Amino acid sequence: MTQANPVINPLERTHTRLIGAHMPTSGGIQKSLISGKEIGCTVVQLFTGSPRQWSHPELTEETVQLFRATHAETGIQELIAHDSYLINLAAPDPAVMNRSRGAFRSELDRASRLGISWVVTHMGAHLNQGEDEAVQRLIESLKLILDETDALGWTAGIALETTAGQGTGLGWKFEQLGTILKGVGDHPRLGVCMDTCHVFVAGNDIRDAVTFNHTIEEFDKLVGLKYLKVIHANDSVKGLGSRVDRHAHIGEGTIGFEAFRLISTDPRLLHVPIIVETPDAETMHAVNVGKLARMASGIIGVQLQLHGSYSDLTPDSTVCLELPCGSTLVELVDAAISAYPKLEGIRSHCRFAIKDTVIDTDTLLQEGDVVALLPPSSGG
Repeated sequence: MTQANPVINPLERTHTRLIGAHMPTSGGIQKSLISGKEIGCTVVQLFTGSPRQWSHPELTEETVQLFRATHAETGIQELIAHDSYLINLAAPDPAVMNRSRGAFRSELDRASRLGISWVVTHMGAHLNQGEDEAVQRLIESLKLILDETDALGWTAGIALETTAGQGTGLGWKFEQLGTILKGVGDHPRLGVCMDTCHVFVAGNDIRDAVTFNHTIEEFDKLVGLKYLKVIHANDSVKGLGSRVDRHAHIGEGTIGFEAFRLISTDPRLLHVPIIVETPDAETMHAVNVGKLARMASGIIGVQLQLHGSYSDLTPDSTVCLELPCGSTLVELVDAAISAYPKLEGIRSHCRFAIKDTVIDTDTLLQEGDVVALLPPSSGG
C-alpha cells in the first residue's frame, strides 16, 4: 500500500525486530545513518564505496570518526554493508580472481574500521566455465580471505547472498550454499543473507504459512538457520521460479503481504535484521520500512476510500488507518468515525468493498487492504 496521506491515530510500535533499508550515502557515508534514522530504521545497509568501481580512496581517520560518532548519535543498532558488484570470487580468469580477492579484502577492511557487522556479497559467477569448478574456487577464495583477515584482527563478517539464478550466478540453490559453507568450514565470520525476491524467483514458494514453513525448513536442513545473518525483504515483479531478479515494493509484487508478515513474526527469524532494497529509495523506503514495522508489531495498515458526499467530510478522500492484526470491517468503521465523527452515517447507510467485491461487517482485514465505501444509491 503506497501511503499518500498521513496515518490517522497511528498505533504504537512494540516490536524488537531490527528493520531498516539500504540507504544512500550521497554527501558522506554517515548520511546513510541520519536518513535511516529519519525513516525509522534500527538497522542500515550501505555501500562503503561505489558498487561499480574496483578500488576506492582509503578512508581517512576523520571519515571513520565522523561515521562512528554519527552511529552513536543515531542509535542505529546494527550496520550492514554490500560489496562492489564487480567482485567475482569464483572467477575462472586468474587476473579477475586476484583483483576480486583484493577488492573484497578492502571491503572487509573498510567495514571493520567503520564498525559494520557484515558485508553482503553475491557468490560470483562461473561464466560457463563449469559450476562445480566455480564452487571450489569460491571456497578457496573464502578460506584465504578469512584466514588473512583473521590474522589482521578484522571483525566484519561475510554474508553470502542467495541469488535469483540469473545467468551463470552461483548460490540460487540451497544445496549449493550448503556445499560452500561445508567446504569452508564452520567460521564465526561466515554467514548467509537470504533475499526474499531471489529465493522466490529461484523456485522456493513463501506466499502462505505452509509454503513459507517448508522453505524455511529446507533452508535449515540444507544450509542451517544458524548461518542466517541478514534478510533482504523485497517483493518480486516476476513470478515463482522465473529466475529474474526485479524487486517490487512490499506486498505489491507476486509474493504478497503474507510472506512478509510471516518473516516479521516467525520466532526462528527474530534475531535476524531485515533490510529493504526496494525501488524509489527516497520516496518509498519509509513506506516499506513502515509496513514491516507494523507487521512485526501485530498492526495492519488499511485505506478507506470515501466517495460521493462522504469524501467532503474529511481533509482527504482516502483515510489511512492502523488497526490491530485480526481487525474486521467493524473495527475499521469505528476507527474512521472516531477520527471523523461526521462519518457516523457510514455505519448504517453504506456498503463496503475490496477489489470490487462487497464485504461483510465481520470480514477480516489484511495489511494493504483498500476498502472502498459505497454510498447509498439514489434508488435506495
